[in-house]
Amino acid sequence: MKKFKILLLVLVIIAVSLYIAFEVFFRKAVPSYTGLLKIEGLSSMVEVRTDENGIPHIFADNEKDLFFAQGYITARERLFQMELTRLAGRGELSTLFGDAVLSKDRFLRTAGFRRLALQGYEAMTGEKRNIIDAYVSGINAFIKSGEPLPAEFTILGAKPGEWEGSDSVAAGLLMAFSLTRSLYVDLLLYRIGEYAGKETAELLAPSYPSFAPTLTGKRMSPGPDREFIKFPSKELDKTGLSDFLQGEIPASNWMLFSGKMTESGKALFAGSPDLKPTLPALFYMMHIKGGRYDVAGGALPGVPGIGPLGFNGHIAWSAVNGRGDELDYFVEKLNPANPDQYLTEKGYRDFEIINEVIKVKDKKGFREEKLRIKVSRHGPVISDVMPMAPDNAAMKWAAFDNPCIDLEGLLLMNRARNFNEFRNALSRVKTINLGFGYADKNGNIGWQFTASAPIRKKGDGSFPVPGWTGEYAWKGYIPYERLPYDYNPAAGFVASFNNDPGNAGYHLTHYYLFQRSIRFDNIMKERGDKKVTLKDIREMQLDTVSVVAQLWAPLVIEACRNDELAEYVKILKGWGNDITTGSSAAVLFNAFYSMMMKNTLADEAGDKLWEEGLSQSYLLYIPDLVLTSIAGEPDHLLYNNVTTAEKETRDDIIRKSMREAVALVKEKQGSNPGKWSWGRGHKMYFEHPMGGKLPFFNPDPVPTNGDHFTINSGFWELANPFKMDSGGVIRIMVDFADPESATIISPPGQSGHYKSPHYNDLAQLWADGGQVPLRFNSGEKISRVLMLEPQ
Repeated sequence: MKKFKILLLVLVIIAVSLYIAFEVFFRKAVPSYTGLLKIEGLSSMVEVRTDENGIPHIFADNEKDLFFAQGYITARERLFQMELTRLAGRGELSTLFGDAVLSKDRFLRTAGFRRLALQGYEAMTGEKRNIIDAYVSGINAFIKSGEPLPAEFTILGAKPGEWEGSDSVAAGLLMAFSLTRSLYVDLLLYRIGEYAGKETAELLAPSYPSFAPTLTGKRMSPGPDREFIKFPSKELDKTGLSDFLQGEIPASNWMLFSGKMTESGKALFAGSPDLKPTLPALFYMMHIKGGRYDVAGGALPGVPGIGPLGFNGHIAWSAVNGRGDELDYFVEKLNPANPDQYLTEKGYRDFEIINEVIKVKDKKGFREEKLRIKVSRHGPVISDVMPMAPDNAAMKWAAFDNPCIDLEGLLLMNRARNFNEFRNALSRVKTINLGFGYADKNGNIGWQFTASAPIRKKGDGSFPVPGWTGEYAWKGYIPYERLPYDYNPAAGFVASFNNDPGNAGYHLTHYYLFQRSIRFDNIMKERGDKKVTLKDIREMQLDTVSVVAQLWAPLVIEACRNDELAEYVKILKGWGNDITTGSSAAVLFNAFYSMMMKNTLADEAGDKLWEEGLSQSYLLYIPDLVLTSIAGEPDHLLYNNVTTAEKETRDDIIRKSMREAVALVKEKQGSNPGKWSWGRGHKMYFEHPMGGKLPFFNPDPVPTNGDHFTINSGFWELANPFKMDSGGVIRIMVDFADPESATIISPPGQSGHYKSPHYNDLAQLWADGGQVPLRFNSGEKISRVLMLEPQ
């Protein structure tokens, strides 16, 4: 007995010691928000006041110290996240994670982000390079400061690398590339055409529907000009296009109301870029003030200033994905006698050859992998590194012709005071494809699209085209002055949900979204002439009514009223089509609609292209558009399953889909419909880059409202029902009648340190629809003060 007690005591002591060691290890890098730090590189004192939500307000006497401090403070909370961005921009992720990410490095090197970043940095004005240099000097000062580094570096046996100005440019390029819609769609549609024929590919290829609202109420965009040409290509093994994502924005929105539409007579502004969740959050909320800058909002760690969502006392802005088609694939014809040459209309030309060496972490340290990159006049040949591409396909992206000086434009926008200055700033945004919403303190509203829209000699870029004829070449870009914009629309309000601007008389894209814009249009029609308040716009931003359910639920009720599904159809009767956490109808309908899309289109696309392509969140708008277009045609040919002898109709597919939906929900939530609810399965997961191996890094998921098609969006994975994989992970709201009431939210928390009180303290508030004060005017009164002093 005595030995047992001794053993028990020893085990308790070991357990307590391990717990203490664990706590100490993960807490040592959590920064203090008070005190004094002496830092080499500053020229004057800088004051950092951090509120109870972990939002820093940085006050400096000059701009150089301001951006130096911004880099330093951001690195204190987000250095490991920033290191991943730096390595991705250089194509060096394999130095940290080894063979698991080697394919990503091969792609990043082939696409040439590092090369493009160096060009963009050199193309900027000296003033903006100085700002970037000050910012990265702040990052490097923190790395060298002796303050504890994030625990992840110790776990991986690694050290952070030194930042250069071009690394900040690369961070912007990675974001821009992730927003390029045709990167995925072109290749997927091509493979569908290869599998099922040209007619099927063209039938599934999206174009903006005639019934959907545009930003201006006009409709000027030309119709499809597609041409499907079949090329030799390797056997499809793995699609996996999502491997190349950084930050998807599939369902962003902003809503603007001018003074004439509001009770206060001042503008109201709400913005919500919807993104794939990251941990820590993709953006870092902060307020920076010094010199000509006084601006708050969401900053992209690794990039100076405030990014695509912010407020500077004069104007507020937020961005949606413009969804422009600025990337095409050209299939090159090689010289049979020399594979390092490709055919042009003037004969054979040499590929530019770039030789790269990738360092790969392994058990013995590092090994080197050689990469030989061939670049044609259209761009790098990506067939060996890009899933689904035809053989010898070169990728042409507008960024190859337009040096990335986007940071210059975003920094100018940070201090813009009116719409002219706002537009002038965005004229420098050549790479990232966005639609910016704008409102100002004088009651004005407006919007502007950015990036470089190509002018094609022939075709619209929907499918890969021959590179050797010259007939599909780009012949320039739409001038910035002709890109879509508007100022003070007659209606007094405007909202974007990634939908068509309506005032572009040329081809920009076929990839606009439409469901949420229809819902907003209906909301405003129901309101009539009623003035808008801050409370109203909050409710609009959190709206969960699905127009997809409004269309399909009655069809389901009618098709299933007289069979074994009748008892489940009752759940949909009397439902308000709202996708909320407590709703049983919401989970049943979402299960049904996912099955309806699959059962209608998987036979045309093939199971593999459905599962790894069309069913992915960032491409789901394609099957949704198809189903919306044919919902009123019960005998449309797409409802017929080409793999069976019978001829199916819409109602046949509805009943099949409902049976499968009921089975799925029973499997997930049990056989009692009274206990079904959307929130039991629909949860936002914030997953750490190392959370797969060390799951304690991942906080508990939070149930959320919304689905793919609601204004308060909540995309979920069809392959893993109903795990949420995208949502409004940064939001802002500004009432210009009371700027101090401005609010913001970006879950799960401000810090990247696992044991920080700000690691995931905002997740539940965000899920509940809440926001925290921006404190634009009162930040100087925050009590937690950290002073940065020149060493």
